[in-house]
Amino acid sequence: MTTECRVERHVVKPSDPGYSLIRDFCKASKNLYNQANYMVRQAFIKDGIWLRYEKLDKLTKQNTEYPDYRRMPTAQSAQQTLRMLDSGWKSFFQAVKDWKKHPEKYFNQPKLPKYLKKDGCYVLTLTSQNCRIKDGILCFPKTFEGFTIRPVFLSNDRFMSFQQV
Repeated sequence: MTTECRVERHVVKPSDPGYSLIRDFCKASKNLYNQANYMVRQAFIKDGIWLRYEKLDKLTKQNTEYPDYRRMPTAQSAQQTLRMLDSGWKSFFQAVKDWKKHPEKYFNQPKLPKYLKKDGCYVLTLTSQNCRIKDGILCFPKTFEGFTIRPVFLSNDRFMSFQQV
């Protein structure tokens, strides 16, 4: 059985009602990423320890000095940001391992994952646990203050659900 995968892109413009809210959530995602990256970098540089996602999730939830975890629209969104950071560190360690075996493939030794730009944004991931399709409209969590999108793919009866891949 083959399943067809369709992707639909919606550009939220500055004139759209939910734009500033989404931008703020993307900035919170960037701040959480940088905060967690700082924690991982410090643990690695000082103690040679790689803080994995599970430990990082606990530490960032408890950290009251940097409330970006709680600024995210949902806990799952915060967790997805931390998982992407963990994936970046995993890639770094794989690259270092490969560099040691085959340095000729590289211009230089792989560098630690970098921080995101201070004035930038980062990916905000929402899962199917957070969003619902109701009467042909994609409804976001309550923290989005009623922001919705009408997906085109819902006009075809075969596609009545969505999932994060």
